[in-house]
Amino acid sequence: MDEPKLQDYVAVLRRRRRVLVLSILVAVGAALAISLVQTPQYRAESELLLRRTASEELLVDEVGQVRSSMDSERELNNEIRLIQSRAVRDAVDDVYDGPLDVDDVTAGAPASESNDVLDISVTASDPAEAAALVNLYAETYIAERKARQVADLLETGEEIQSRLDGLREQIAEVSRPLDDINARIAATPVDSPQRSELEEQRQAVLAQVLPQLAPLQSRESSFRGQLEQLEVTQDLTQAGGVEVLTPAEEPDAAVSPNTVANLVVGGLIGLLGGIALAFAVEYLDDSVGSKDEAERITRLPTLGVIPKATDASVDLVTVGDPSSPAAEAYRSLRTSVKFLALDASVRTILVTSAAASEGKTVTAANLATVLAQRGDRVLLVGGDLRRPRVHELFGSPQSPGLTTVLVGDATAETTTYSVEEVPGLYVMPPGPTPPNPAELLDSNRARDLFASLRDTFDAVVVDAPPVLPVTDAQILAASADAVLLVVAYRETSKRGLTRSMELLAQVEAPLVGVVLNLVPTNEGYAGQPYRYETYRSRSERRRRRERSAAPDAEVDVPQHISRNGDTTPVGEFVTDDADRS
Repeated sequence: MDEPKLQDYVAVLRRRRRVLVLSILVAVGAALAISLVQTPQYRAESELLLRRTASEELLVDEVGQVRSSMDSERELNNEIRLIQSRAVRDAVDDVYDGPLDVDDVTAGAPASESNDVLDISVTASDPAEAAALVNLYAETYIAERKARQVADLLETGEEIQSRLDGLREQIAEVSRPLDDINARIAATPVDSPQRSELEEQRQAVLAQVLPQLAPLQSRESSFRGQLEQLEVTQDLTQAGGVEVLTPAEEPDAAVSPNTVANLVVGGLIGLLGGIALAFAVEYLDDSVGSKDEAERITRLPTLGVIPKATDASVDLVTVGDPSSPAAEAYRSLRTSVKFLALDASVRTILVTSAAASEGKTVTAANLATVLAQRGDRVLLVGGDLRRPRVHELFGSPQSPGLTTVLVGDATAETTTYSVEEVPGLYVMPPGPTPPNPAELLDSNRARDLFASLRDTFDAVVVDAPPVLPVTDAQILAASADAVLLVVAYRETSKRGLTRSMELLAQVEAPLVGVVLNLVPTNEGYAGQPYRYETYRSRSERRRRRERSAAPDAEVDVPQHISRNGDTTPVGEFVTDDADRS
């Protein structure tokens, strides 16, 4: 078996396009229904700006400190965790008495290069209540952060004061020798000879103490300055290092459901599901859906591909609509059948199918018609004695016919009708329905009759019953030179076709080919025929214009049928597809 190609997959999707379209429509419909039944949700959002406080500036190292982007990102993440902390949520819950859940409020950083902006948001069905909760949450968070900053400032002041006190103790300890000598100098009179000696000692002590004292005094001065700055800072009157950039406003548009996005997603899901379902249906489908499948099962060539008639009410398209694609397909089938006679004599052609309602009778009638239109003397025999229909297509009476001849009540000459509008075409109707069709067809009289008809006509086309329900086709195959097996597109089952081949092979039926019937024109097996309007007769063009002008007018079908030289009016032309066999 050949490896599947891209064209094969495309062909599967084309054949199963209804499944694909239905899957997409169902998925899109479900997405639309979900979008319609969902309660609209609105998102309220407030943007906050983070600022470094005075305490943060005061706590830098004496040598200075540079805040990197990683530090900024870390601080921003800490603020987000603070906003969503249990302490802040409990503080908001204490002052909020609305219907929304405080725990639904979220915080995050917007997608930007700035590491100093964060947002607080909540999604709810009430837009006004959502905006009110976000603004209250922001105010509570700012107040909570301010309280933390106040505590931090107080703690920082205590830390600086503690450091300053310790530094002062160190300065006092280092300055003690100098203080002692200064005290002694102050107690000594100015004119005393010891004063000059004490002055010299003071200079020596100063030279010894000053290198240690100067750095300590410098640090003391710095701490005093920081403490003074901390005491006078305005950070306590600010918003704790956070500023509201954009307060939350009542949103106008809902963020969910997003109907357009839901429809797109639903369409994609439906498309993927439809593709999978199409291939699943194709795999599980037991019907014959292509010419290749029919040839693979039967191992026979496809002699004809018959498209569906454009007018379903016309069965004899070779007479009623000779320029249609179906009529052209029957002429192509005639050519294939004629080529069979190049190597062997093919006069009796049996047309059958695996099961009923697959178009074998219509195929046999149109094949007989196109053979007669070529100039041959053709007899169409209604060999289906169980569901006879051949006589209805040509308007002849059902009886007398084949069964009348087989029981000896008439001769072949008296039960053969000629179709006047198709010169050379004759019809032998099935006759009365017998209680034992198989026994009649398996008699010596039946074999002699078909042998006689074979010698009388250029071609004998026999409409046989389907193979699977009854054995009539197997019996008639013994009298045939060629057997055509009609396969209805997407109706004939693969198992039924396989079983039919087995039954016909058991009687060594001369199977010559398959006729793929009822093929949609969009399957690519048959296209529009060529039209040669220049050479069409005026009467034919006039009839076609009349049919186009009056769609309900009757189509051109054989209007008279002759029996033994007498002209008899044709009965009503039957077009019920349900009776097709």
